Amino acid sequence: MGPKWLTDALSGKVSLARAFWLYGLGVSVGYSVIGAFIDLSHPVAVSVYVVLGLVVGLVQTVILWRSAKNSPSKFMGRLVRIVVIAGLLLTLVIVYLLYTGSAALLDPAL
Repeated sequence: MGPKWLTDALSGKVSLARAFWLYGLGVSVGYSVIGAFIDLSHPVAVSVYVVLGLVVGLVQTVILWRSAKNSPSKFMGRLVRIVVIAGLLLTLVIVYLLYTGSAALLDPAL
């Protein structure tokens, strides 16, 4: 179906620490480094980067959510799930603002 390292992570078979540090932070840093080389004057390249970022974020969200149950601390598992929900809500707001062309994302006075 796919590489074992990814299918195990997506099914929640990895520790919460591994999910956070490797699949969460590590992948995000790597993706951001790639983004540093994106030519902002090419709207197609920027659009592809943003859409891929949403896909990467969704995959990370699933991995973190499912791995939260593997935390030795119940508190930490719950905290991760709360942060995942907050992140999803924030992502929906930002996508909505981008889609509607709202100046709220660019106007420092808001």
